[in-house]
Amino acid sequence: MRSWAIISLLVVTSSFAGCLGEEDGFVWPEPESWDCSIQESYNLSCYKYLDGFSSPISSLKHPTKDEIWIVELSGLIHSWDGTEISQIADLGSMVSTCHVEQGLLGMTFADGFDENGTILLSYVEDGSCDGPNESDLVLSSAGVSPSGKLDISSIKVLKSIEQPYRNHNGGHLLNIGGSQFLWGIGDGGSGYDPEENGQNPSTKLGTILQFRYLDGEVSPVLEDSVGDPYVLHHGLRNPWRFDLDSHGRLWISDVGQNCWEEVNLVTLENPANLGWSEMEGEYLVDSSTPCGGSEANESVRDQYTGPVATYSHSSGNCSITGGFWMDWGPVDLHEGYLYGDFCSGSMWILEEVDGSWSESYIGSSGGMIVGFGEGLEGELLAFHWTGEIVHIG
Repeated sequence: MRSWAIISLLVVTSSFAGCLGEEDGFVWPEPESWDCSIQESYNLSCYKYLDGFSSPISSLKHPTKDEIWIVELSGLIHSWDGTEISQIADLGSMVSTCHVEQGLLGMTFADGFDENGTILLSYVEDGSCDGPNESDLVLSSAGVSPSGKLDISSIKVLKSIEQPYRNHNGGHLLNIGGSQFLWGIGDGGSGYDPEENGQNPSTKLGTILQFRYLDGEVSPVLEDSVGDPYVLHHGLRNPWRFDLDSHGRLWISDVGQNCWEEVNLVTLENPANLGWSEMEGEYLVDSSTPCGGSEANESVRDQYTGPVATYSHSSGNCSITGGFWMDWGPVDLHEGYLYGDFCSGSMWILEEVDGSWSESYIGSSGGMIVGFGEGLEGELLAFHWTGEIVHIG
């Protein structure tokens, strides 16, 4: 087993630390070495896949080449073909780094990439770090040149969403086919949803948006929306990652406030209210007594679509990191939803057993997990806050 030093980041806030608001201070654990350790019941091990990155958060398999693209929060995009790491783009001058939750948050390949060379980007735009936040969350398109590099001059802003605070941006992009995409948006930030965006379906904040991208433009897909025509699901705090499984179900890992992290299971056909900021996990939210809220009764729970799994901020846990439905990667994890925790490095698999969802502990990746991804040969990768990319298999 390898161990990696975890760098202590003091008194900062993070999208990956669920208990944090814009002004809340958080002290990271003291520096220590963490070992990657997998439960003996799983035929898995882990080792360093790649390192030397500053802030890797995700990877995507290239549609036409035998390579993966690695996205970094700093605005860098690199390719890896098994031999060489090459820079695809440096968007550092375009993205805000005022807050650790800002930056390049998502990327996906557009349909027909082999012909049009188009990708979609999600990022917090560059802006002043002084005073209140003035940087919007932006959805843009960009072209990739024949040389394989991103053409900065081709970047076109498709949609901007005003962010009241610098945290809780969400930003994940998912191509679901048919020129349709999902875009995760946080509740606007601070703590406890001060602007009550979570329960307002007429705002794009605190939601999963669904849109169509065709002929260089975006448009809504939903025909009978209750509020904003782009809003598929609302009542979310910070849906950092989500995935669509082979059965057409959408798995959303929503970062909690002070107490509970949760996994939500919904569909594309039925818009859902997932409860925030009235609910955190199965409990009522009470900002005056953090973690002191009572468990919601049945009549309250019936108003929302509750989570299929939750876990508390005990044992070093602090913030959920989704996650993939595993129909690829290690066979031991197939037919389950994989997710982890940012602070503890713990990983779990959620599987259906006798009609109910059951959570099993896999082990620790050995670091602070900010994302998962797929390697060149379908390997399962974990991305660490400290820059390592770890192979688990």
